[in-house]
Amino acid sequence: MKIYFPIHLDGGNRGCEAIAKGTAEILGLPKEQLIGLCRNIELDKRLKVDDYVTLWNQKSHLKDFYNRLIRKCMSIMGVAPSKIKDMAYHQHYGIFLDQIMQNDILFSTGGDMMCYDDNEVVYTNNYLHKRGIKTILWGCSIGKNNLTPAKIETLRKFSFIYARESLTADMLHRELGLTNVVTFPDPAFILKPQKCFLPPCFEKDVIGLNLSNFVVNSNDLSTGFGAEVNKLINYILNHTNLNILLIPHVLWKGQDDREISNVILRKYNSSRISVLNSDTLNYCELRYVISKCRFFIGARTHAVISAYSTYVPTIALGYSIKSKGIAKDLELNECLVINSKQVKENAVLSSFKYLSQNEERIRRHLEKMIPDYIGKLHGIVEMLNL
Repeated sequence: MKIYFPIHLDGGNRGCEAIAKGTAEILGLPKEQLIGLCRNIELDKRLKVDDYVTLWNQKSHLKDFYNRLIRKCMSIMGVAPSKIKDMAYHQHYGIFLDQIMQNDILFSTGGDMMCYDDNEVVYTNNYLHKRGIKTILWGCSIGKNNLTPAKIETLRKFSFIYARESLTADMLHRELGLTNVVTFPDPAFILKPQKCFLPPCFEKDVIGLNLSNFVVNSNDLSTGFGAEVNKLINYILNHTNLNILLIPHVLWKGQDDREISNVILRKYNSSRISVLNSDTLNYCELRYVISKCRFFIGARTHAVISAYSTYVPTIALGYSIKSKGIAKDLELNECLVINSKQVKENAVLSSFKYLSQNEERIRRHLEKMIPDYIGKLHGIVEMLNL
């Protein structure tokens, strides 16, 4: 029996790295039994993902070019967009999926992939369901507003669904009547920090800040949420002694956290603000850096998970059900999750003031909650009966 991960992508998103490594830790299987489709083998080897999972190389760029050309011609000929999309997914995933045998299992990872448009989660599950292959939606989040007819259909086809927070599980039970859904923490919670060099800013107390274009809604601070971030930074600089360390967590083109981080660095030109060189660090090393922060405010879920798991008082900047759900399961105050798409004036600053005023109480709460919370992850192996 082998387990296949077609939607691993690569560690350019350190969350993808975290899910792969965390899943391998939970399952306790040799890497020869865990096969991940990877679009950047060189990077994932540098991040040591291949110590946990056997990496299967994505097809060549030349083949991608010809496939795009064919799809363009099909579009000009008036072929339905859904058929063109399925062809693209088949070209990308077909060879990988076709090697899966009857006694193998597909793990559909990606965390919040079901929060976006109908995508490869739907295609890969439907493709293998036709062959009678067991498929598991692994560590997912999805809200009622994310449901589409295609997603509802494919959700009913999964052999097993592991939700990483209770809001998702409750929604799937309530709205779809699914009975094969269980709730466990995100697999990344099980990982340990890996000691690495700390930047000079840690000579003083540090607040770690992770921002993305998803929460700011741009790669600058010109938006409404950007204005709230400005208020926060000005307050920290003028009313605290904290250094600010910007911590990029996703480095993919088009989603690169370094862009907004460097905008802030240039805007303030302050010796108290610096940007971590995340490119040189793997997920567990980033977790070590985050663990040394006095406070943390993060947009990327797996950066926030690193803070929670190391008891750092944290604010999650959420844009989907996942942030609210994880915080709820950890019994954290609602003001420690900010909906970046519906942010109220001064909400970020107010939450930070609450965080700093209740620092020790929040830290003690996490110290009490997290060990048992992480311990729940071992129960999923028994439930899967692998």
